[in-house]
Amino acid sequence: MFSDGEDNSSSHDMMTAIEAAQLANVLVYTIRYTEKLAQENGRRALLMFSDGEDNSSSHDMMTAIEAAQLANVLVYTIRYTEKSHGKLTARNQYGIRVMDRIAKETGGAHIDAETTDPHTYFRQIAEELRTSYELAYYPTNTAKDDAFRKVVIRAKHPGLTIRSKTGYFSR
Repeated sequence: MFSDGEDNSSSHDMMTAIEAAQLANVLVYTIRYTEKLAQENGRRALLMFSDGEDNSSSHDMMTAIEAAQLANVLVYTIRYTEKSHGKLTARNQYGIRVMDRIAKETGGAHIDAETTDPHTYFRQIAEELRTSYELAYYPTNTAKDDAFRKVVIRAKHPGLTIRSKTGYFSR
């Protein structure tokens, strides 16, 4: 948690959400809390450690994803799953899908902490942030109607990996 010395109620809200394991709330509040970063140049990434299970958020997953997309924040989801008797439960499987979707929709990556050690995934994330490119284009539909516009990027050469946000809001 960062502090600028001011009493910031959003930081309290964020901590309350974290304590209650409200996944969507955590993402929304974190993005809102860090809106100051939107003024800064450079890439913004959020590392989210969770099992992907949401107990009682007041925000839904799509609102959380939209907040990250609007703030142009890559979300790297690092998933810790507690299995029941060594097997994934339906709730575990749902959590995996949630974490994967958040990462995919925001242009980040989904990392399974059980199969990847922290040194490896931190190095991987740092490398990706250092070596990624930003693309821009002029859309043919120039209407500013707040609609979500899907974008698909394909590589011409085989073997290249492309990971990007799934689209943008026309604002």
